[in-house]
Amino acid sequence: MAGDTLESSTPNAEQHNSSQETSQQNKPKHEFPKSQVGKLWDAFGNPEESANVLATGAGPSGRGLKDTTVTEAMKSMSLKDVTSFYKAPCARDSLLLGIGAGFGIGGIRGVLGGLRSLWIASNWAVGAFALTSLAAYEFCQRRRVQELDGMKQAVELMKELKIKKQREKEEKAAEIARLAEEEKKKKSWTNPSNYKFW
Repeated sequence: MAGDTLESSTPNAEQHNSSQETSQQNKPKHEFPKSQVGKLWDAFGNPEESANVLATGAGPSGRGLKDTTVTEAMKSMSLKDVTSFYKAPCARDSLLLGIGAGFGIGGIRGVLGGLRSLWIASNWAVGAFALTSLAAYEFCQRRRVQELDGMKQAVELMKELKIKKQREKEEKAAEIARLAEEEKKKKSWTNPSNYKFW
């Protein structure tokens, strides 16, 4: 019976020792109180750990990485994403512009080249579609970023204007209160200038 308790206690002691070892390994080099440095360590992690470690566990050298294949990338996309790509901002307009440009350039090339250059005309059409769509998409995205920056600036200006109006309102109220106080002092019975002795 005493041997049973001894045997059951030894694995627990080994587990306790191994948990202490792992907790000591995970501790940072320095113990900081919750000062600014401690808060930074909590937020951004240990600065002695490599920042180039990927989530897959490969080190900075890239060893242990598995190349992603096209089929894995296609599996990561859902059917909903594929069927609703045109709902993304700027996608519809850029696709329509690309289709129009491809049709126009390919059609002109086909008409000018005749039947023998249909393959070349279709290549021109696809190229014009791709280039025009990409250019229109990038232009639209850049315009959206500029619009968002303008909106941020407008919100900041509105805040500043609101603060300025509030400050002016407070100054005006203080001026009115000061004038009222002066008027009250002028009409007060304790003011000697209100009395005339003649």
